[in-house]
Amino acid sequence: MPEKLATNPDVAAAQRKMLLDDINRTISLSEARCLSFDTLLERVERLWEDPQASEIVYHLCEMSLSTNQEYALAESARRLADSAEYLPSSQKQRCDRAIKRILSRMQAKVAAPIAEQWLQHKRKFRREISYNILRKCGLTASSGPRLLDVFHATHDQQALELIARFPVAAGNIDIPTIIDQVDEEYWRMRMVQAALESDKEKALKLAELFPREFTNAAGRLKDTTLMPKLRELLIEHAEDLDFLSVYAWALGQFKASGDLKELKIHIDTIK
Repeated sequence: MPEKLATNPDVAAAQRKMLLDDINRTISLSEARCLSFDTLLERVERLWEDPQASEIVYHLCEMSLSTNQEYALAESARRLADSAEYLPSSQKQRCDRAIKRILSRMQAKVAAPIAEQWLQHKRKFRREISYNILRKCGLTASSGPRLLDVFHATHDQQALELIARFPVAAGNIDIPTIIDQVDEEYWRMRMVQAALESDKEKALKLAELFPREFTNAAGRLKDTTLMPKLRELLIEHAEDLDFLSVYAWALGQFKASGDLKELKIHIDTIK
């Protein structure tokens, strides 16, 4: 520190306070690291009133736990979640953030059953914990219909986005009937991609309804069997510059040099 700052009483006092605060945080974390696992579990369940809440959560997240310990911690986190429902808003939010952090460090098979209980929770943050955990855990074939029910009940776009991430979940739902309820073009494209991966023949009818999304999805998959359908779309959307841009990108993904040459000639005619 420059001499002129070190001799300034206000700066020196601020520096001293900062160093003392840092030492106290280190002591508090070290104290948490000295606690037994059973004691940590007990304190997690009443985390909102614990002056060392941050240190306890930090330590639990840095620990290497056995599967049995993870199940025990997940149960304590669930009990904390139940208790948090009756707390003031600020304490409730503090607990939710801690729960999210704890569960996100766990194995999928441990965290998912806890998180799934909150898919239709009245508070959006609690539902977002579920979406966050399930993104990490993955979905099954039965997840699609359930997430569709969640969307109809909550209107959370995250429920549809989860389906789009996992083709196995898309296989048991009628994508054409819900895809227009997806707000963002990117996620509509991902929904088309999931449909193509789960049932290509059934997904082909999405090409006419969502030509850009279909073309983008086809390019991402690099599935050359879809090239004839893309050529059909080009005929229908030959003057649509937004479509042509995506189409040009997809041709690069397919390494379709001949089609690219034809596209260049076509673009010259519409300049």
